[in-house]
Amino acid sequence: MEAYRKGMDQETIEAFSLALRHLRAANREGSSIMDGATREMEQIASISAFKYVPDEAFKLFILYQEMQNSYASLDYVKLGKLKHEFSMQVRKVRAMTAQAKQRRLKILSEEVNAGMHTLKKEHAGALEMYPKIYVVKPGDTLPGIAARHEIYNDSYMWPLIYKANRDQIKDPMVIYVGQDLKIPRDITVDEIIEARREAGAPEPEKIPSGAYVPEKGG
Repeated sequence: MEAYRKGMDQETIEAFSLALRHLRAANREGSSIMDGATREMEQIASISAFKYVPDEAFKLFILYQEMQNSYASLDYVKLGKLKHEFSMQVRKVRAMTAQAKQRRLKILSEEVNAGMHTLKKEHAGALEMYPKIYVVKPGDTLPGIAARHEIYNDSYMWPLIYKANRDQIKDPMVIYVGQDLKIPRDITVDEIIEARREAGAPEPEKIPSGAYVPEKGG
């Protein structure tokens, strides 16, 4: 009987140890999920989603709170389901924020153009042709943005955009839909050449004829 009891005690200890390992593994996964969700919320706030699409952004915030509650109550099954719903809402909020910003920029552009009826048409056209703000769209990269005709028309000039937006771009390989990127216009030819050199242009000094160059170079 004593041997049987000791055997049962050992089985109980092993079962408890196994359950504890599973719990710790689930807790690590839950912690990772919440860390990722927190970073996503920070990015959503940084692109002003609560200003441009408050209803959808608030829905996302509610989901985030539900995830926090599930994590706190160790309900990792529910947390996993909420993670999927949260990710879908993040994509929706990013896309809607980008669209709302584009509409706002269009309205502002129309207001500016309407108020410049006394200026020459070419001046107004220049303002419209070379924007100082660009809203990141799905699939965008810094080289791709720099290559756009209305930006720089030269993919090798992307470091200019990166340097002007270091406050919101930590890694030049990672940008987010809806970000407002400043496009430097008051730049010198020397700065353009240096940017092209940093980007790995074969001949950085040979700026393409169609690339953006300010009227007064360095």
